[in-house]
Amino acid sequence: MPSEDFSRRTILRGVGAGVAGTALAGQASATDIRDDEYVVGVDPDGGLERAREAADEVRRELDFGPIGRAVAGRFSENAVENLQNNPNVRYVERNELMWALEQETPYGIETVDADLAIDEGETGEGVSVAVIDTGIDAAHETLEANLGEGYATADAACTTSCGGGPFGGGNDIDDCLEEWDDDNDHGTHCAGTAGAADDGTGVLGVAPDATLHAVKALQCDGGGTLDDIAAGIQWSADQGHDVQNMSLGSDTDSDVIRDAVQYADQRGVVMVAAAGNSGPCSDCVGYPAAYDEVIAVSATDENDDLADFSSTGPEVDIAAPGVDVLSTVPRDDYAEFSGTSMACPHVAGAAATLIAAGTDPDAVRAELTAAADDVGLESTEQGAGRLNVADALDIEDDGDDDDDDDEDPVDSDPSIETFSVETSGNGPWSNADVDWEVADEDGALESVTTELLDGSTVLESESSSVDGSSASGEHELRSRDDPDAVRLTVADESGAETTETADY
Repeated sequence: MPSEDFSRRTILRGVGAGVAGTALAGQASATDIRDDEYVVGVDPDGGLERAREAADEVRRELDFGPIGRAVAGRFSENAVENLQNNPNVRYVERNELMWALEQETPYGIETVDADLAIDEGETGEGVSVAVIDTGIDAAHETLEANLGEGYATADAACTTSCGGGPFGGGNDIDDCLEEWDDDNDHGTHCAGTAGAADDGTGVLGVAPDATLHAVKALQCDGGGTLDDIAAGIQWSADQGHDVQNMSLGSDTDSDVIRDAVQYADQRGVVMVAAAGNSGPCSDCVGYPAAYDEVIAVSATDENDDLADFSSTGPEVDIAAPGVDVLSTVPRDDYAEFSGTSMACPHVAGAAATLIAAGTDPDAVRAELTAAADDVGLESTEQGAGRLNVADALDIEDDGDDDDDDDEDPVDSDPSIETFSVETSGNGPWSNADVDWEVADEDGALESVTTELLDGSTVLESESSSVDGSSASGEHELRSRDDPDAVRLTVADESGAETTETADY
């Protein structure tokens, strides 16, 4: 897995990194693209025709089955007011933007023990992962073999001429090989973390044999309208994709995105989303990560500390590496980015690996969270803990690394917790009453012996057989000689001994 000679390109083109980073750290709220663009949600069996007639221009229609339908387009203020009073209309919301969640600048496969899973043949083969984002490079050297059918909304289709946006525009690719080709970098970076091939080239993904599907719902500037994103979620669900990676979001709830998420959930899709980059903050997880149907992912660094930009809150399910994550960018290039966007595809790839191994999609969240490593963060910061792919698959590390849990266990010596001696004389007799308490971390205690000593000579002794991890008792020793010390010895089943001596 080569990690040298990669280009440190950035998505933040055309603007200063400091300015753009501030915008992203605040996790840009959904922003109007036009004041008169709305999404109108109607009942499954009513209101659709009225919404069509009220529109000055229809962008698209969405059918979420029994959940309801939606019409996106341009509506006058009068039409909006009338629709809001229509009993068949469930909601009217501005067709705002969600943005790809990224700050700038990769590493985490070993941290989450995905490499151990791959070594055991757990590679996500036969499972489909939809990357709902800015697209995926259609010809990247370590992604192309894993690419399946892709999709792009009309507004988000690849372009070689990009405008502005908080990321400073697109990546200036020379040509678009597919409508879903990546004109921004963000989607390709997420795809590489989730499923870059194990082919000796570039980087390694969490699920290197999973099939990756580009769902290009975000435009070259990193933004995407609510109806485009909802359409991408719906399209992916209709294709029967197993997992959806959504490294995008907003701090504003959306009815049409909620509809799309529920639609995909009813079709058994495992949805994973970035918690957001609003940190440091509390109770600030964005959408769609905050929805119950979605696995919300926060970001940690290589020390398992919380990334300072990561959003937190009770909705966080799990954490994954999101700082300085090395992954793919167009064309045949590699770069380091940071963000909860980068943490998210670690979990999406892990979900694909579990499904390929036979885990029911409904049980994926529970399996991932049960196996997560508690890295000492608050539950609102790490959820159940930091992702551990190998543990979720019950794979043990037999390698020669520095993890103490992976080394052969070392027997510990038994210990003397209490050693109290009370002496007395009775005519020619010298007496010693000994109270003792001993322990052994290995739970393998065997014997306790006390001795009356005269120099190195044992005058009298008493022994007790013990077992388990702790024991206590009393010994009474008597001798007609003149002892000068009392010795206590505890031994375990391996023959290890611990000794203490007290003056008589």
